[in-house]
Amino acid sequence: MAPVKISHVVSFSSQDPKYPVENLLNPDRQRGPWLSCPQDKSGQLKLELQLERAVPIGYIHVGNCGCAFLQIDVGRSSWSLDRPFVTLLPATMLMSLADSKQGKNRSGVRMFKDDDFLAPASGESWDRLRLTCSQPFTRHQSFGLAFLRVCSSVDALDDLMVDPSALVSSGLSQGSSNASESDPSPWMANPSIRRTFFPDPQTYVAARMEVSQPLFSSFSWERKTTKSFTGLQGPPGFPQLITYGAPKKFQSLRLS
Repeated sequence: MAPVKISHVVSFSSQDPKYPVENLLNPDRQRGPWLSCPQDKSGQLKLELQLERAVPIGYIHVGNCGCAFLQIDVGRSSWSLDRPFVTLLPATMLMSLADSKQGKNRSGVRMFKDDDFLAPASGESWDRLRLTCSQPFTRHQSFGLAFLRVCSSVDALDDLMVDPSALVSSGLSQGSSNASESDPSPWMANPSIRRTFFPDPQTYVAARMEVSQPLFSSFSWERKTTKSFTGLQGPPGFPQLITYGAPKKFQSLRLS
């Protein structure tokens, strides 16, 4: 169930300046109830509200404040002014005669759902609510509603109206995202980079051999022997000095 915001008040019959009807527009702020004018002894209140969009109504959460009966009718803002509204919730008792006389249980809470709504209006989309509150049992106290919450029977109404171009663009972006995830280093696919930094092993060895063979063909090898080291007798009191010569066998390079 998705909550539906009440956009504004279309009309009302009476209100207490201390507890105006605007208190019902945002039930989460707890500004206080909507009550009838203390001088109003008619025993009836009427209120028409505009919802932010036309939706099928799933349930209505009502906080009572002294009303004996509540009736809810629904309509559409596009209708002409003389077209009658359709009854969604018939007149329902919120307070008994005894409680009204004694002033008890004035702050009850009721939740009305599909089973409480009449068939002709249930399931259709509406953007206007007309509430009729009445208290015929006593005329000595103001009455009204503490809060009003409306929820749609559709969880995500916006998801039902999706632009096809948005689906295509989202699909393309998802495809590119998947490609990026499957290939974390797309620059590796560049042939120039692979040839420069990651050459093929066989090609690399062949190239080295082509360069090395002409170089080594210009040299010849000759073996030569010499003494490995020479011992010299130092002055008295000093150890023998050892000087190292060339290796016993070494390979000298001579140009041919």
